[in-house]
Amino acid sequence: MKNETVNILPIGGQAENGKSMYCVEVGQKIFIIDAGYRFPDLDKLGVDIVIPSFDYLISRKEDIAAIIITHAHDDAMAALPYLLNAIPGIPVYAPSLTADLIEQMVERFERHRRVDLKLAIKRVKRNGYAIIEGTRVEFFPVTHSIPGAIGVAIDTPQGYIVYGGEFIIDFGAPDGFKADLQKMMEIGKKGVLVLMAESSYARKSGYTSPKHKLTDKIEGLFEEATGRIIITSYAQNVFRTKEIIELTKKYHRRIVFYGRDKYDKTNSILRFSQNMREPVISVPERNLGKKENLGNARKDRNYVVLLSGAPHNIYNDILDVVDGGDDLLKIREGDTFILASPVLPGTEKIANKCFNDLYKTDAKVAILKNKQLFSMHASEEDLKVLIQFFKPKYYLPIKGEYQNFVANAAVARSMNIRDDHIIILDNGERVGFEKGKLNANREVIEVEDVMVDGAGIGDVGDKVIDDRIQLSNDGIVVVGVTIDKNTKEIISQTDCQTRGFVYLKDSAHVIKHVIELCEQAVGKLKDHPDTDVQEIRNAMRDASMRYITKETGKKPVFIGVIIEV
Repeated sequence: MKNETVNILPIGGQAENGKSMYCVEVGQKIFIIDAGYRFPDLDKLGVDIVIPSFDYLISRKEDIAAIIITHAHDDAMAALPYLLNAIPGIPVYAPSLTADLIEQMVERFERHRRVDLKLAIKRVKRNGYAIIEGTRVEFFPVTHSIPGAIGVAIDTPQGYIVYGGEFIIDFGAPDGFKADLQKMMEIGKKGVLVLMAESSYARKSGYTSPKHKLTDKIEGLFEEATGRIIITSYAQNVFRTKEIIELTKKYHRRIVFYGRDKYDKTNSILRFSQNMREPVISVPERNLGKKENLGNARKDRNYVVLLSGAPHNIYNDILDVVDGGDDLLKIREGDTFILASPVLPGTEKIANKCFNDLYKTDAKVAILKNKQLFSMHASEEDLKVLIQFFKPKYYLPIKGEYQNFVANAAVARSMNIRDDHIIILDNGERVGFEKGKLNANREVIEVEDVMVDGAGIGDVGDKVIDDRIQLSNDGIVVVGVTIDKNTKEIISQTDCQTRGFVYLKDSAHVIKHVIELCEQAVGKLKDHPDTDVQEIRNAMRDASMRYITKETGKKPVFIGVIIEV
């Protein structure tokens, strides 16, 4: 037991933003920490989300002891239904509020996909522990933007493997968000083999707190506003929602939660809070506005309208409101519109359109830029505190781009952790420890991104993406030729349809010649009736594409159709 090998394998989350999934292997037992997705790069047209590949886990499904979810954000838990669909029945450990949101997410997935994931949820106390297949797993509360967030410490024969989660040091955090620093120090005293610490803000100096707080940046706007206040915030940042509620109460206003998705985190936590002994978010009746009063200037003048949503669709919701497409919420003179949803990678273009369109309205517009309002991730000094508490033998930067790992490694060096004890890994690189020492060799396991497009999982490959890019750039050309089934002669006028290719009026000669080329290719069937029809379709495409590219410089998607009647 004392010589049991300990391995760490990132399946997602390394050198990328999101898709967190880390495996800690103690002997033969696998503990999966987090199971998140990320949003696709801009060139992955039509792809909804990207999840980790589960091939390795499927090959070792009998060895999986548990999945531990540290907090209820999409990048940490939203790939869980897909994992349980691949390997049903794995025990899932999570604090109570996170467990509530997992149950809701899984129930929705099961309903839409018509599957049974056999969810086995195990609720744990944030500062408690669990014995999982003979291994003690400690949990410790951390401060993040959603309540109930935890870090994880797995007790191995060689020392603790500590997963710090996503956190900041904020001594003034409200209940539900408070960290247990004493618990961290206690774990540190027992001996930590490896500390896995987030990296996304490692390049930022100082502490994240108080730069994560919204109140001091918008309170002046609440003071000055004479009409409605419309404020946007990401639904998953419940810390920020709580600040907005407190300002609503302070300035004797009424708040309307206008999350357009009933499953967003703000709506869900408000609903769950109604059944909690000590709710995370509570709003007195006198401070609650009614959605149906929106648009009635006599009744909604002192309203705070919280427009919440997911990062990938909140700007679409804003544009809908600005354009007048929302049934209830219309911008009018006297409104104060506050954007408290910093621009995330991949949303820059649509965010900029939002900013420009908002300034065309009659509202007073206030936009909080990223450098004004930090997300709740650990900056340099936060990381130093974590290292000081846990005093790890080895240090493993996780969660972030590669440049963030380099910055995180520099923080570790400044805390006297030697270079050869700092481990930088890519997804699929597995490192092992024996007798408290890092093995020199790394095993590489293939872990690819899996693209999810609607109901399709993993069926969107590079060829499909290439076709979509081609369609978006140069359009499509479809040529249909009808022939006699017996004689193989062309018996009706050949049809050529285009979309997004060329303006027909100015390019009729191009279409005419494409039809001629296709008819020539099909005409060969008359003399050689045994020729494979697919071969003729390929000839139609090749001849047409050579001509189209030479004549127009474009490369549309070409589809040749031969109809036999």
